Amino acid sequence: MGKIEITKKDILWGYAGQFFMIGSGLFTLPVILRMLTSEEIGMNYLMLTVSTMVSLLDFGFSSQFGLNFTLVHSGAQRLLKEGVEHRKDVTVNYHLLSVLIKTAKMVYHRLSILCAAIMLTAGTAYIYNVTEGFTNVNHSLGIWVLFTVSTYFNIYFTYYSSLLRGVGYIAQISKAEILSKSTYIIICISLLYCNIGLLAVVIANFISPFVQRWYCYRSYYTDEIKEKLSQNIDKSEIRETFNTIWYNAKRRGVNMLGSYMVNKSSMFIIGFFLPLSVIGSYGLLLQLTSILGGISQALFNIYYPKFANLRVEGKTDELLRLMASTIQLSLIVMITGSLVIIYCAPPILELVGSRTHLPSLLVCSIYCISITLEGNHSLFSMLISSNNEVPYVKSSLLSGGAIILFTVAVLYFTKFELLGVVLVPFVVQAAYNNWRWPKWILDEFHVSYPKFVYLGTVEIVKGGNRILSYVENKIWK
Repeated sequence: MGKIEITKKDILWGYAGQFFMIGSGLFTLPVILRMLTSEEIGMNYLMLTVSTMVSLLDFGFSSQFGLNFTLVHSGAQRLLKEGVEHRKDVTVNYHLLSVLIKTAKMVYHRLSILCAAIMLTAGTAYIYNVTEGFTNVNHSLGIWVLFTVSTYFNIYFTYYSSLLRGVGYIAQISKAEILSKSTYIIICISLLYCNIGLLAVVIANFISPFVQRWYCYRSYYTDEIKEKLSQNIDKSEIRETFNTIWYNAKRRGVNMLGSYMVNKSSMFIIGFFLPLSVIGSYGLLLQLTSILGGISQALFNIYYPKFANLRVEGKTDELLRLMASTIQLSLIVMITGSLVIIYCAPPILELVGSRTHLPSLLVCSIYCISITLEGNHSLFSMLISSNNEVPYVKSSLLSGGAIILFTVAVLYFTKFELLGVVLVPFVVQAAYNNWRWPKWILDEFHVSYPKFVYLGTVEIVKGGNRILSYVENKIWK
C-alpha cells in the first residue's frame, strides 16, 4: 500500500464496472418500458428523484472522505482543512487511516437513519400526492416503504466505495459493482416477467447493495489490513477528524444542493404541474442522458484519485496532460452520445414496444446541449476540489435557486411545459458556471483553452496508438 498507480488492468475493470453501473439501466429499460404502465414509470422516476434529493444530506462527505483516503495513502501524515500536504516519501499512517475509517462509519450510520426518517415522513406525503392517494399505481405504499429501506442501506454502505476508490482499488470496486448490478439485472428482469409490476424493480434495488458491500469488505479487509487497523482510537480523534472533513464537506454539500437544483429539481417540481405520463417521458430523457454522462466521465472518475496523488507529489505537467485528455474524451463521448439519443432512441423505443416515449426533438436537443455543458464544467470543478478547495459554492447555490424560481414561474404562468423546463437551466448555467470553472483551472495551470484541447487530443491519440499496438501484438503473437 502507498503510492497510487492506475494500471491498464484498473482502467479495463473501471470501464467494465462503469458499463455495468450504467448499463444495468439499459439492460432492464426495454423490459421496464414494455412491462410497466406509464404511471408506474412516472412513479419510479419520482421515487428516484426524492431519493436523490434526500441523499443530498450526504453533504459532500463521500467525495471529501474519498479525497482524504487518497491523501493518507499518498503519505499525508495529517489532514488539512484546506490544501494538501506535499510529500515525496510515501508512508501510510495506519493510525490516521483507522481514525478516518471510523469517522466515515459514524457519519454514514447517522446519515442513513436521518434520510430514512425524512423519506418516511415528508417523502411519503409527496408520493401520496402524486399518486392520488396511492391509488393510480398498484401496491404503491408498499413499494415506497421498501424503496425507502433500500435507500437506507445504499447510503449506509457508501463509505465502502469512498474507501476503495480513495485508495486506488479501482479493479476491486469495479468487480463489486459488476456483481451488484448483475444481481440487480437478474432479479429485476425475472420478477418483471412474474407480472408484479414496479415492485420487481424495488425488490432488485433492495437486494443488490448487500452484494456490493460483501465484496468490498472481502476485497479490502485482509488479515494484514485488519491487524494494521487495530488501533486504539480516542473519541476526541474522531471528533477532530470530523471537524476537518466537515470544513470542506459542508461547502461541497452546498454545491451538491446547487447541483441538484440545477439538474434534478425540475423532475421534483413537475410532479406538481404535469401528469405522470409526461413525467415518465421527461424522466426517460433524464435517465438516458444520465447513462451517457456516466459513460463519458468513466475515465475521469477512474483517474480522479490519481489527480490528488499528483498534486501531493507536485507533478504539474503530468497532471495537466492527464486532466486534458480525460476531459477532452468526456466531451467527445457526450456530443456523440447526444446525437444518438436525439436521432436513434425514438425508433428504438418504437421497436421495443415502449409505452413511454421521449419528449419532442426540440426539448431533447436543448436538454442534451445543456447537460453536455453542465458535465464539462462539473469535471473542471472536480479538478479544483482535488486540491482540497471548493470556491464554487455561492455560484452553484445562486444558480440552483434561480433555476427553481424560473422553472416554477414557467410552469405556472406559461404553456411552455417541458420546453420551458429545459430552457431555464440552459440559460442560467451559460451565464456563469459553464465558463467560469474551466477558466479557473486554465488560469491555475497558465494554459489557454486551445492549448488545453491540443494537449488532450495529443494524449488521446497516443493512448489510441498504444491500444492499437497492444492489440496488434496480441493478434500476431
